[in-house]
Amino acid sequence: MAEGIIQQNMAQPDGEDLTPEAIQQNIKMPPELQEAYERVVIAGMKIMFSKESHRLMLKEMQKTGPVADRLGKSIAGMMLIMIKESNNTMPPQVIIPAGLELMMQAVDFMRKTGMAKITNKDIGDAMQIFINTIFEKFGVDPARFEQMVNSYDNTAVDAAAAQQMGGAA
Repeated sequence: MAEGIIQQNMAQPDGEDLTPEAIQQNIKMPPELQEAYERVVIAGMKIMFSKESHRLMLKEMQKTGPVADRLGKSIAGMMLIMIKESNNTMPPQVIIPAGLELMMQAVDFMRKTGMAKITNKDIGDAMQIFINTIFEKFGVDPARFEQMVNSYDNTAVDAAAAQQMGGAA
């Protein structure tokens, strides 16, 4: 499910580079979750770019290995820490969208500073790693989730995912 959406709608290897703005335009949060989503993104930006933790973020991004692995795992790790620090009060429905927006902010930073040449394929791969890591942490089987997506409308999928992620947290 996530892989299909990412590859079909977001991380086309050809064409213009993906931007944080392009991702933001594709994230549609329900009004009742918008404030929580914005709080999570702001908190993540503070973690990534504050004086106290910026060096740690740079160190993570400069590790060896494929850039997609570094991005996906780093953003997943940061989101998991944020969930823990929130005493598991972060609405599960905002975890993936906020993480994707934060990932694109990291990509934008890395591109602008010349830290790495990141392709749309790298971004798609990083998104897949991030989503799978989050799903695994909460005991959500990505294959089962894909099956649910293909079987139900979005309302049923959102409720099922929130129930699974909330129950396992």
